[in-house]
Amino acid sequence: MKRILLTFFLAAPVFAAAQTTHDEGLSFGARTTVEADAKLAQGLHLTAHEEYRYYFEGEDIMRFYSGIGLEYKVFPFLKLGGEYELVNRLKYDADVPGNVWSIRHRGSFFLTGTYKTPFWQVSLKETLRLTHRPGEMNRWQSPRNALALKSKVTVKYFGWESVIPFAAFEVRNTLNEAAYSGVYNSSAEKNKDIYTNETFLGYTHAYVNRLRAQLGVTVKFNKHHELDFYLLGDRYRDKSIDTNREGSGSWEKHGLMLKSIDWYTGYMVSAGIGYKWSF
Repeated sequence: MKRILLTFFLAAPVFAAAQTTHDEGLSFGARTTVEADAKLAQGLHLTAHEEYRYYFEGEDIMRFYSGIGLEYKVFPFLKLGGEYELVNRLKYDADVPGNVWSIRHRGSFFLTGTYKTPFWQVSLKETLRLTHRPGEMNRWQSPRNALALKSKVTVKYFGWESVIPFAAFEVRNTLNEAAYSGVYNSSAEKNKDIYTNETFLGYTHAYVNRLRAQLGVTVKFNKHHELDFYLLGDRYRDKSIDTNREGSGSWEKHGLMLKSIDWYTGYMVSAGIGYKWSF
């Protein structure tokens, strides 16, 4: 037992040195959203939205989200639904160098439970999301189909008639990031034998990569039109893996050289406005 503990504590600094954390500090952004909600039948709604996100710092410049979904109220306290989104992303690519567009296809399934009193409403929304990355990519570094689980608690106050304050807190988990084992060689030459006995363990790494707080207010003009004004605060933690692919043939036949595993952490504050039309 002593030998096992000694081995662990000697190995821990080696693995710690192999995974570098980069603090990106505080950044700012903005969001605008337009949403339509059509009642198809009792409890059944068709929704569509367009969202624009702007980033004032970092490699991301803007993203466009175009979505359509269905939502059904199973019970007065429980709703379920699904949604498809097309994501267009504009970012700066240092390898080009220049701005590059890319797309993602995203599908989500969600359950929302709600508890109401005369003036308060508390809801919990659980969302399972799959994001598909088309085109050429290095699948040793990240999965083509990324899974995430989001848990969001929202509190609303209805005591002010047409003005509805709300607050929300969300935790997002990534469920299938690439995972590796290996021994880090701190004395290795650059890009050569940095890791020994490296092994790709599959897409098995799950961790919390977003914490989000939101404060806002909904202004209802009538039963058809409303505006949301809000502030978002994000605490993010993302993993970046750098590997080389060697050899030829299918992806499964490629060789592998693990170069680095880095973590990027930081905070982002965004101001947003959204319009919703219900009919």
